[in-house]
Parts: sequence; structure tokens; C-alpha cells
Amino acid sequence: MTGLRGFIAALEERGKLKRVYEEVNWKYEIGAIARETGAPLLFEKIKDYPNRRLFANGLADYYSIALAIGIQDKELRFGDLVETIRRSLGNPIEPILVENSSVMENCITHGINLEVLPVPWWSNVDAGRYIGTWHLNISRDPETGSRNVGVYRMQIIAPNQTTMSVSPHSHLAIQIKKAERKDEALPMAVAIGVDERLVISAASAPGYGCDEYALAGGLARRPIELIRCTTQPLEVPADSEIVIEGLIKPGIRVQDGPFLDYAGIPNTNPHAYLFEVTALLFRNDFIFRGTAVGRPGAEDHQLYSVLSRLGLTDFHGSRIRHLAQTFLLRRRAFRLFQFTGRIGKLVRGR
Repeated sequence: MTGLRGFIAALEERGKLKRVYEEVNWKYEIGAIARETGAPLLFEKIKDYPNRRLFANGLADYYSIALAIGIQDKELRFGDLVETIRRSLGNPIEPILVENSSVMENCITHGINLEVLPVPWWSNVDAGRYIGTWHLNISRDPETGSRNVGVYRMQIIAPNQTTMSVSPHSHLAIQIKKAERKDEALPMAVAIGVDERLVISAASAPGYGCDEYALAGGLARRPIELIRCTTQPLEVPADSEIVIEGLIKPGIRVQDGPFLDYAGIPNTNPHAYLFEVTALLFRNDFIFRGTAVGRPGAEDHQLYSVLSRLGLTDFHGSRIRHLAQTFLLRRRAFRLFQFTGRIGKLVRGR
């Protein structure tokens, strides 16, 4: 099983996938259905986007996470899953470059409009359409060349521009600050619709300079195949459904949000970075991948419950809050986990 499509097929084979054949509206409705259902969903008919599909809730429970990394044991215990991932991440495999990829079937470099993609307006709390909810952000340290692969929220604010919501202490923020000191833009690529093992690795918090592609190779037990970007000096997974290339502009801050956050409440980042797109690539029959956050036990919570047991979460805030949230995630106490997030916002707002 490889790639997003292999994962979807594996879910369907085991009766875990629900196909939604009725037309759904990209504005609010997709997000509402995803939060209400809580199971892996493949939307087959999206208003205004004929012949386009969208997948959400892939890691709806820890059995789905196990399936994503190739474990098909229905009797698997949560602790066994954690130990399997721990061993796999402890044996990273370096990625390799390949020449061809289906994502290169369409390449747009002029007149770019991100709304050719069926990007949902996930919640009526949100200020707009969030293109980056379950994806990869790929960048390099402008001084050392070390690669970072993370997951950072992105809101469409213009046809070829998005926000980049980045914690001040995150690895991507470190790279942006280094580029800004030179008054240079930071090249970045976004890969949407990738093998879930890549997202698992990207969402983890290893040490700075660790290549998350190699961690994903450990989970896959094979090298991750990469292709070179067309307009930026970066590499993206060859089996991506969609690739967005561009630059994080130096010295510019924009507002991201409001948006519904992991705690189920509105949040805003008034100091987000600006990402400007230089190329948009996608497969002819691409599947958009995203997620609807805000529900206790949603797939972001499920993934972080595994990563917390591995010591691979970092919420970049108060140490006390981080310890409390990690404790609750390890015990899969998702409602209390959300509650701590809400309390944290109230305290910060005083």
C-alpha cells in the first residue's frame, strides 16, 4: 500500500470508508459533515467542482493510523501501535529522487488561482477557505541547507497568496527568521494528498535538522520517492496529488483567521507570514486532502495521541500547558485536552 490512493483503497477494503455520492457544498457543508461523521470520508460530488473529489477523516481512530503504516491487525492494541511506530522512526531511511510523477500532468505558472481546487470553507467560524489543514510544508534552512517538513495552517487570502500560520518557536519560523535577516524570501513547497506516513512524520517534533522524509521512510520501510520542484530549489513526494510552490515573503505579516481551532473555539493569528505561489501542479484526477478540526477525538487529536506517547509533540507554548496537554493526549482524554486549550486562550487573553 502506497500513497493516498492506496490508503483509501485499504480503508474501503476493510469497510471503514464512507463514500458521499450526494452533491455537497464546499462552503460549510463538507466541514460540518466531516465533524459530524468522524469516519473516513470520500466526497465524490462537490458543488462548483465537477469531477473533483475530497478525502477527510483518514486517521479517524488508531486502527486507521495502524492501517496507514501498513498494519492490518484488527486486534491491535494502542500500546502495540505506539511501539511499532517507535521502532520504525528509530530506523530512518533516506529519500531518493525520481524523474517522473503524475502530479506533473498539470503545471500552472501564470494566472494562478488556488480556487481551481475544491478547497472547503471548513466552518462558519472561519474567515475563509483553508487550503492547508492536512498536508506538508517543505523548506530548507537558508544557511545550513537542512530540510524541514511540517504541517502549518494556510488560509487563501488572494488567488495566488495564502497565510502561513507559524509558531514563533517552530522549525519553519527559525528558517524564516534566518532568511529575513538577509531580507530574502524563503522558498517553500506544499504537498497535498500524500502518503499518510509522511503527514505522521511531518506532524512529529524531532530535533531541528532532522529530515522528516527519512522518518517517513522508516515508517514505510522503503525510501520515499521525491521529485524536484519546477520553480523552487526543493523536493516533494512523487505521489503527491497536488503541489504548490512559492515563496514566504520577508518582512510581511498578515492576519490568519479567525478560524476554528483544535480546542473547538475561534482563534486568530494577527502575525502570520505571507506565502506567494509561483507554481501549481496537480494530477488530472487529483483527490484533495484536508481535515475538519474542532471535534473532540478528530483525526488531529488521534494522531497527536500517538505522537505524545512517543515524546514527539511540542505545542510551543507554556511548559505547564504542554505537560498537561501531553498527559491528557497520552490517555486519549480528548475533551479535557480541548478544555486546557480553551483555558490557555482565556489566560493569554487577560
